[in-house]
Amino acid sequence: MGYVLTFAALLAFFQCNPEAVATYSQALADIVSRYDLPAYWAGLAVFFQGWAKWCDGAEESRLAEMRRGLAINREQGRVRFLPRFEAALAEAEAGVGDTNAGLRRLDDALAAMERTEERLYEAEMHRIRGEILLKRDPADTTAAEQSLQAAIAIAQSQKARSFELRAALSLAKLYRAANRDADAHAVLAPAVEGFPPTRQFSELTDAQTLLAALSR
Repeated sequence: MGYVLTFAALLAFFQCNPEAVATYSQALADIVSRYDLPAYWAGLAVFFQGWAKWCDGAEESRLAEMRRGLAINREQGRVRFLPRFEAALAEAEAGVGDTNAGLRRLDDALAAMERTEERLYEAEMHRIRGEILLKRDPADTTAAEQSLQAAIAIAQSQKARSFELRAALSLAKLYRAANRDADAHAVLAPAVEGFPPTRQFSELTDAQTLLAALSR
């Protein structure tokens, strides 16, 4: 059950669904406590709960829970999930205004990924990096554009349609803000085309709405 709840929370985490993450991570925490499971299970539960609470209120105090969850996993030598969790913490740090700390953390996570070759979350890490760069300096879009283009290319090579669409949507918004509507349409249309209909991925609706506006 610990594994089931961990991967259910992880899937919801990939979907950016904090309500589901909160539900599954609380159930995981209950099992960890009831059966005295190894500490790394507790670390996962703590991280997921901190992330879900941060999404709900974006409070800086929630970052401490995320950091504590990561620290527990490091102490236990469990590095399997760390790159993607570090990316989420970097995004949260940037969300409360510390973009430099977020970028440092994300660059460290990308370097760690090169050592471990755990590339499942690689596209999302580059997308998050691009959005943090844009948040730090909205007037300087070059580096952010490059990171988002890298995210799209990686997602395409991995056939990760959801990550491709998410990165393409971010890049299309960047182009739209710069009055580059043709470029926005060119990058977004291939990501939307043939994407299976689903209500579990809100970015699809956002992308279709933006694409419709760009087509007018």
